[in-house]
Amino acid sequence: MSAGIRAFPVVLLALSLAQAARGHTPPATPGDLPLDPESILDDLAANDLRLRAVRDVNGVVLRLDFERPGCRFRVKWKPLGLRGSEVQEGFDGNNAPRCEVAAWRMSRLLFGPKTTQRHLVAPVLVRAFHRDVPCQRACASLPRLPGLPLQATFPELNDHIVLGAVTWWIDGVETLPRFHGGLWDPRRFAHSSEYRRSFSDLCLFLYLIHHGDANYADNFLVRKPGRDRIYSIDNGRAFDGVSYYTDKSDPDWSPFAQLAPDRLVAPAFSAETMGRLAALDRATLERELRVVAAVDLKTGRTVREPGSWAGLLLRATRHGRGVYTVVVDGTPWVLLGIGEPGITDLQARARALLGHLPQFDDVKARSDADAGPPSPDRTPRSRVPAPR
Repeated sequence: MSAGIRAFPVVLLALSLAQAARGHTPPATPGDLPLDPESILDDLAANDLRLRAVRDVNGVVLRLDFERPGCRFRVKWKPLGLRGSEVQEGFDGNNAPRCEVAAWRMSRLLFGPKTTQRHLVAPVLVRAFHRDVPCQRACASLPRLPGLPLQATFPELNDHIVLGAVTWWIDGVETLPRFHGGLWDPRRFAHSSEYRRSFSDLCLFLYLIHHGDANYADNFLVRKPGRDRIYSIDNGRAFDGVSYYTDKSDPDWSPFAQLAPDRLVAPAFSAETMGRLAALDRATLERELRVVAAVDLKTGRTVREPGSWAGLLLRATRHGRGVYTVVVDGTPWVLLGIGEPGITDLQARARALLGHLPQFDDVKARSDADAGPPSPDRTPRSRVPAPR
């Protein structure tokens, strides 16, 4: 990330976004995602985007407001490091979009490909934008980010293109500073089926993807006002990425730094989720994770489902963890993915979860007298902090 972006002020462009989005059926409940994941990916990958507003969220992440025919929407956008480097502000692993996309794809596998109703991760993909420079190349039709001082990701291959992860922006959510009595509430678990499903799925998911940064409140959003749906919003330190558990975090969140098959916090799990976990096989994981992003560096085109490109890795040039370039019929491509050891480790974690975890139907529900009402809300209201 360049110093220019870190200093970039809030920019409001001409068009107000007060009107509701026209291209998606609005979520029935604030804090939900549009239900059709494919329509979300259509928007994230589209080239007919017109940038309407930019907001510098925290110095490394931008919120972009886009318009295209029939639709207005917002995304979180974070550019890749130079040549795909995962080093950000001196910390290795702080910018790993391949892991972010892999987390979305695992969420889709475990919680249903047809609807986002149970998804824990907002749809995300890696795509190209055009730098604010004159162009008569094949990439000239890419959406531009005018006024932003962006560096090309692979300047020796195309100095007009910047790659980054675009993630659907979720409104109607908040963060909870406390773990005990906040994100984790045993009484709410006993009484709310929505919260029970979401929290238990989250615990299993974080262990499965080997999340290495889960003991921080800022990494999670919850739906307001019921706090019964949870999102994992920062998944870059996962899979074969760089773990970052330190003793500097709030001890209240330490349970999420110690997740293991016998320390998953949630006391029981969804039979549906466990069934999908049991159905995962090596071929499926290879297809979904080995290559999670493929972008044509000549035109900027993004391949939505790049699983079949894994065979090209054998002749590709490796630039770092899970970052490759390869030339296909004279055209340079960048490929991002999870390595074979990372997939093998994920398989081992999945096997460790099967066969002995209690399921909701196996646990006798506690009576109202035993459980009491959900914990009172003593958590101070706060604005949603900037995603990292």
